Amino acid sequence: MKRLPIALLMMISLFAGSACAEAMPINPNLTYERLAEDEAMPELVDVLDEATDPDDAQAAQSWPRTFTVTLAGDTTLGSTDDLRKRDDCFERVAEEKGYGWFFSGLTDLFATDDLTLVNFEGTLTEATEKKEKKFNFKGPAEYTDILTLGSVEAVTIANNHTLDYGTQGREDTIANLEGAGITVSGNGILGVYEKDGVKVGMTGYCFPYTDGKKDISADVEALREMGCQIVIASFHWGSEYREDFTAEQRNIGRAAIKAGADIVVGHHPHIVQGIERYEDSYILYSVGNLVFGGNVDPDDRDAYAARVTFTVHEDHAEAPQVTIVPLRLTALEDGTDYRPVIAEGEEADRIVNRILRRSYKMDDFENGTW
Repeated sequence: MKRLPIALLMMISLFAGSACAEAMPINPNLTYERLAEDEAMPELVDVLDEATDPDDAQAAQSWPRTFTVTLAGDTTLGSTDDLRKRDDCFERVAEEKGYGWFFSGLTDLFATDDLTLVNFEGTLTEATEKKEKKFNFKGPAEYTDILTLGSVEAVTIANNHTLDYGTQGREDTIANLEGAGITVSGNGILGVYEKDGVKVGMTGYCFPYTDGKKDISADVEALREMGCQIVIASFHWGSEYREDFTAEQRNIGRAAIKAGADIVVGHHPHIVQGIERYEDSYILYSVGNLVFGGNVDPDDRDAYAARVTFTVHEDHAEAPQVTIVPLRLTALEDGTDYRPVIAEGEEADRIVNRILRRSYKMDDFENGTW
């Protein structure tokens, strides 16, 4: 476990609170947690002492072991040529607040897992020749510090902005990300992240999909041959700002689970969509935006992160347990500071219920106590 503050490690107890509660039986694999206001958290020094205990070191060599992945949304570090002329652009905030600002509201979430994976939607390049399109996103190479300071270890680049500045922009982006120690996957690149003997394989693809289908079985097989006990599939799909997921999304997501992916996460709609429980796993159709420099005043500020916990054996992982962590793209009511925060109280309830209303085969929740 990463050794940084852990004030929200126990965040919010299964889909609590509201109207959809009482008739729903327990789903042991999906929860929604909140830290009780009067619940004390251990001091950081205690956590460090425990982590360095010889007994713990010996236990770390045994199987099975727990491995936690956080999956989150569209992350655009930088803006467009037009937006950079504004006083409220992403670049101006980076200058004023520093690179540690953007993920500082999620430190206790991202810094207490084993791996954080986000969709990197943009480029990190000095290239100036860009594709003819409405939005072309880019930032400088040093913006990789935003990710590393935010405890983001891996990204998928399978999206419709990877080529905003052509092949050169894409190559620069991959080189800059990998140069910062960030694992890259997507669009034919297989990423492997390893920690404490656990290997996580990542693959991902972006629309258009031929006949509404995508077969990732070869990728899964290759990652398994590399020794990956966990395989995560990311897809850029669906329709922007559409709350319902499409038949194409469902077909591709289900096919990925059947091909052997342990969990599927989707991006592109820029808003939250539902979740489907499928064959002892989950398809997260859209987790929404995250740190998104491409919009100075988002109309829809809801998002979520999925905290996915695996029990890992030497050669495989058991079915995942998922905790939904509802997010707001900014704590501001107007405009944005590009700093997402964990939603609380009624706002958290509303976001979770919004996700559930669009979900499928997810009627087996229990609402926990607050």
